[in-house]
Amino acid sequence: MGKVLAIGSLRYFLGSCFPMLSNMRRDSMNVFSFSVQMVSGVLAGVVLSSSAVFAAGNSMPATLAEQSDKLKSMVPLDRLIMTTRHKFGDKLTDVVVFSAWLQQEEQQKVFVIDFIDGHKKLERVVYDAFSGRQIDHASMQTPMLMEEILAKVASKYPGATIIRTWLEKQGSNLLCVTELADKQFKVKRRQLTMDAYTGRMITNVIYDMKPDGKQISLEQMIKSAREKYRGMVVLRTRSSIKGDQKVREIVFLDDNRIRHMMVVNAVTGEVIEDRITQPGWI
Repeated sequence: MGKVLAIGSLRYFLGSCFPMLSNMRRDSMNVFSFSVQMVSGVLAGVVLSSSAVFAAGNSMPATLAEQSDKLKSMVPLDRLIMTTRHKFGDKLTDVVVFSAWLQQEEQQKVFVIDFIDGHKKLERVVYDAFSGRQIDHASMQTPMLMEEILAKVASKYPGATIIRTWLEKQGSNLLCVTELADKQFKVKRRQLTMDAYTGRMITNVIYDMKPDGKQISLEQMIKSAREKYRGMVVLRTRSSIKGDQKVREIVFLDDNRIRHMMVVNAVTGEVIEDRITQPGWI
C-alpha cells in the first residue's frame, strides 16, 4: 500500500481497503471518511500514497471543520444591514451605512454597524454575530458620559480603585480605556477597553503593579466637577504627583466645547487647578 496508486489499480485498491476498514471500530470512522475522499482524488487524477492517507486520517484537526461551521453559522452581514435600514428609516434609502465590521468582544463575537438614520443622526447598533439579535444601540453624537462607563466598571468589579481613564482612537473607532486596581488581585492592575459610545467591554487585560493608597473615587471627582460644568465631556484622566501631593488630572470639554484641565487633590478632593488648555486631540 506504500506504493503510489494510479487509476489502473483502483479496483485492487478498493478490494484491499474496504475489508480492512469494515473491521475497524466505530470510533475510527474518520479514517474511512478520509479514505473515501482519497478515492475521489484518484478518480479525479490525483496521485496519493496510502501511507500519507492514513497519517492524515489520524491527525486531521477537527477544529478546522468546527471553525468553518462557526463561520457558516454567522448571520450574513448584508442581512443585518438590511435589518438596520428597515428598523431605523421610514424608507430603505433613509439610512446611510458608512461602517460595519465583525468585532471580538470579551465574551462574544458581534457585528457593529455605524450609520446615519432617517433623522440625520449618527447612530451605532450592535448585533450578536450568530443569532442576529440586536444587543445594543447608541447615539454617536457624543461619547457616553464617563460616570456611566465608570458605573459599568464598578458593577463588574465592585470595590476596585480607578487609576486613570482616557479616550483613545483606534482607526475610526473611539474607545474608552480604564486602568484599575482590582480588589481581588492586590498586586495587579486591570486595563479595560470599552466602546466609548455603547460602553461594551472589548478587552480585559491583567498586569502586575503595586496599588496606591486609599483615595477619593474618580466618580465623585467628576460628579463634583459637573456641578460647575454640567455639559462637560471627559476626555481623559490620570493619577499624578504634584509637589508632594497625589493628584488626579481631568481633561474635559466644557459646555462651550472649550478644553480644560482640572487638577484635584486625590485624598481631599480639593480642586488645585482649573485652567483652559490648548485645543488638540485629547
